[in-house]
Amino acid sequence: MLPMNLELSCRRWPATFLLAAAVCIAAIAPGCLQKPAPEPRQVSIAFQQWVGYGLFYLAQDKGFCHQEGIELLFVNEELDSAREEAFMEGMLDCEAATLDLLVSKAIHGTRVVMVMELDHSCGSDGIVAAENIKILEDLADKKVAMTRNDVGEYFISYLMRQKGMSLTNFTIVPTMPDKAAMAFLESKADACATWEPYVSEALRRPGAHLLASTREHPDAIIDVMNVRKDLVDNEPELVKKIMRAWFKALDYFKNNPEEAAAIIAPRFKITARQYLEQVEGLKWTGRQEQLSPESMHNQMRIFDCIARHKTERDSSAKKPEAARFLNRALLETLDETGQ
Repeated sequence: MLPMNLELSCRRWPATFLLAAAVCIAAIAPGCLQKPAPEPRQVSIAFQQWVGYGLFYLAQDKGFCHQEGIELLFVNEELDSAREEAFMEGMLDCEAATLDLLVSKAIHGTRVVMVMELDHSCGSDGIVAAENIKILEDLADKKVAMTRNDVGEYFISYLMRQKGMSLTNFTIVPTMPDKAAMAFLESKADACATWEPYVSEALRRPGAHLLASTREHPDAIIDVMNVRKDLVDNEPELVKKIMRAWFKALDYFKNNPEEAAAIIAPRFKITARQYLEQVEGLKWTGRQEQLSPESMHNQMRIFDCIARHKTERDSSAKKPEAARFLNRALLETLDETGQ
């Protein structure tokens, strides 16, 4: 079962004669009593602790979700395999994730689709290395901490292929997604592949430096929102409510960055200043930008590149078609005002 925290409240009415009479009179007068507001529709969403997803917290805490009549139930599940299983069992509604994780689900036949892009990593994902490792080629025969079949592995393999190398050239130290930096700090690895806020954490090791990052490869990692396909097919307006709340949060952040950061930062156990510094390494994507032909072409290209890489490593896997899993229909018909 997915964790859900529900807050219930009740009121006790005083049983006095005069109040009871007043209630009866009010009930007779038309329009004097209003129907209680409907309870918000609860929607479960899972994601890893990536600073780019902080706008979902802002949408909830600032009331944009409430405006849409929804309540986001945040599921703290770091393992993509667990999120995939929850999708298959109908226990999870949506997730924020990197595009490579959507490709993995597509290969496994998970019925989810991307409905919108969230951000591009432009420096917030990277490889942090010890002082003696100066270039990527120096990773040969070294130990690198990362989570298997996750974005860190994809990014470092993407970089290694450009150098004519592969993951077999070094020893992988497998970790949970939030523990790669700690393995590096504890000298259990010579480098780690991770993302913010963990990149900043890993850089605390004496002599550590950023060996490579998405600042030099801004199209390598895209974050997207994936939704169960049956929800997209049967309840498209519900999905649009989530999308509208996100875009409202994005607009609010752009206009009020300090206040927005102060709301989001405690969720990541960092200060507002640290949050603002860490999101400098990403670019949130607005709706109009996503609707451009160039954006769609880029999504298709990256999806195909990742799919080709993953299926080459597994001869039994069938390469999925990007068009089946990149759904722009809701984005194209979205009214951001909700009118």
